[in-house]
Amino acid sequence: MSKVVNEVVAANQVYVREFGKKGELALPPARQFAILTCMDARLDPAKYAGLAEGDACHSQRRRPCHR
Repeated sequence: MSKVVNEVVAANQVYVREFGKKGELALPPARQFAILTCMDARLDPAKYAGLAEGDACHSQRRRPCHR
């Protein structure tokens, strides 16, 4: 595997180990909120909107805002 794939797999393994009680979060999302944003990889919609796991369903990303 590539270095990037190895890093992603390792990060996922840490995430799984630290997931804890997040699997017990209520469904549907607690804040019943969705974000529609562009695909700019520099943006982290959950972070700039102050959302945590369980707050929103998905961050929907559309084609790039700029060309």
